[in-house]
Amino acid sequence: MFNPQSKLLLFALLAESFIIYASVLVKIVELTPIILGFYRVALAIPFFLIFAQKDIFKTPLKDALLMILAGIFFGLDLVFFNTALHHTSVAHVNLISSLVCFTLVPIGAIFFKEKITLSFIMGSLVALVGIFLLLGGRESNSPSSLFGDFLAFLSMCCYSIFLALVYRIRKTYNTMILMFFACIGSSILLLPMGGFLEGWQIPENPKEWFYVLLVVLFGQILGQGFFGYIMGKLDTKTSSLILLFSPITAVILGFICLREIISFLECLGICIILAGIFIAKK
Repeated sequence: MFNPQSKLLLFALLAESFIIYASVLVKIVELTPIILGFYRVALAIPFFLIFAQKDIFKTPLKDALLMILAGIFFGLDLVFFNTALHHTSVAHVNLISSLVCFTLVPIGAIFFKEKITLSFIMGSLVALVGIFLLLGGRESNSPSSLFGDFLAFLSMCCYSIFLALVYRIRKTYNTMILMFFACIGSSILLLPMGGFLEGWQIPENPKEWFYVLLVVLFGQILGQGFFGYIMGKLDTKTSSLILLFSPITAVILGFICLREIISFLECLGICIILAGIFIAKK
């Protein structure tokens, strides 16, 4: 009924929805943002270990350390991402995260000698207009805030550095081994940071543990792990188009699960930003 490429596309959209659902759960779980981020990566390590165990000791030390370093920046991404979700809407956080291409391209130009195209410049200008509308279009009862949006921006910057660090080695190593070492790096950062800034916390009851495990499952395993595996099998154009659905899914899930409502100007801003991303990735 579906050809292989259509199935991959369907699974990619599903995996992306899992990641956004995990961001909704972050606003529900009573654990503090950094500690929850630690649980998310640390509890996912055994899963990735099962699939990566044959290649772990074959990985050169310098590559393993590079993936661990990348994981530290992924951990910082989670610090800002989870904290932002407590100060702004799910839609805003996921939309700002989707702007990652606008930082990756300059990084690629500086460090990997890649060319910046005219379409990227035009798309950036269009997206900038949308960002002004998004930030200025919030109403008094909006769940979003400039502080939360700023944290989401910092999250996006850290995620860009994570992607830039693994840019070369992603072609050599599969997603499972990359996520295994990255989760170790994230855990090394998040455990002491969370303990120092927030104090060590353990879920108090089965319900809290259930929500934490859902964040691990949907955010890290089925989200980042499964999504990364599928995206590696899709062409660049299809991958770029899939990422455009992220803010739309976030708006829908934010409304259904949290009753978050965005204004007309915010909605218009989102549409203009998505148009800018589409132009920039052509």
